[in-house]
Amino acid sequence: MDTQEFIRAQRQNLPILLTQRHVAGKTFVITGSNHGIGREAALHIARLGPSRLILAVRSLPKGQEAKEWIQSAVGDCDSVTINVWYLDTTVWDSVRAFANRAENELDRLDVVVQNAAVAVDVFETNKEGYENTVAGNVFGTVMLAMHLLPKMKETGKKFGSTPHMVLLTSGLAFEHPDAMHLVDGEGGAFAALNREGESPMTPTPKRYSVSNLYKIMIVRELAKVFPYTETGVVINLLSPGLCNTGLARNSTLIFRLQFRIFNALIGRTAEMGSRTILHAMQAGPESHGRYISDCKVKEYCVVDWVQNDIGQRAQERTWKQFLERVEAIEPGLFKRTISALREQTSSLVA
Repeated sequence: MDTQEFIRAQRQNLPILLTQRHVAGKTFVITGSNHGIGREAALHIARLGPSRLILAVRSLPKGQEAKEWIQSAVGDCDSVTINVWYLDTTVWDSVRAFANRAENELDRLDVVVQNAAVAVDVFETNKEGYENTVAGNVFGTVMLAMHLLPKMKETGKKFGSTPHMVLLTSGLAFEHPDAMHLVDGEGGAFAALNREGESPMTPTPKRYSVSNLYKIMIVRELAKVFPYTETGVVINLLSPGLCNTGLARNSTLIFRLQFRIFNALIGRTAEMGSRTILHAMQAGPESHGRYISDCKVKEYCVVDWVQNDIGQRAQERTWKQFLERVEAIEPGLFKRTISALREQTSSLVA
């Protein structure tokens, strides 16, 4: 997408494509829903009558404030159960605990919107030694998807619905083609992201962008391994565009100033940005494994150096490196996900 097209798209009045038919009686999870586009999407959903809406947040007090804000905005909200659950995708014990809670407490799981993102200025690592940007934006996010996919497939088969796993990303992912070379560097794709002061990963916005590039490549491979035709679950990637939210609040001063200037000129409101989420959670099977932006499937926005033969081979190697690290982080997770999905298929056939 060139600059002029991006600016035109930013200024569009986006449609609200989610209806009561897509929402009534269903269970939704939205991560990072205590502010910004996540909270606005949650408000839209609450107005359409879901059975259950779960706000998955790092701060329970802020999550409770968001819940009360939604209830106040909706008015008569007695028929909708809104829960606030703790989730920090940089803390993998939290990811496991959230997934276990969903498995044990939810009778169905129709839509998961992975909106939470990490963009920080200070180099910090989680207890496993992973820098928090890559820990949250890539590993925690995709591991949560692996945990929840069996529950979502079960929901689709049991209730005749089409569950959606929506993973948010950013068009900034395509600003750094040099990151593709890191896949074959020492330690593979993720080593540079985990090293403080590594020149390819500075300044901080670049670390955020590259983490989203790797997320896009990994999720596209995930969608190949778990095709819609076998799972009945739509997995798609959403770039909500430039939105006036608090994403850059923990980044460098220069980046925050740039962010504010661009938002003042062409930024979407949080509510307008949330409409892209509403579209993604009802998009059809044609969006599976695809890149969505501006309430449309826009595969042409995925740059050639990702889509060409060289890029695809790099994507496959990144996926392999990711799985190797996931196996070290949580042994057997990927195999258990595959096994659970196959068991469900076998039981249905039997």
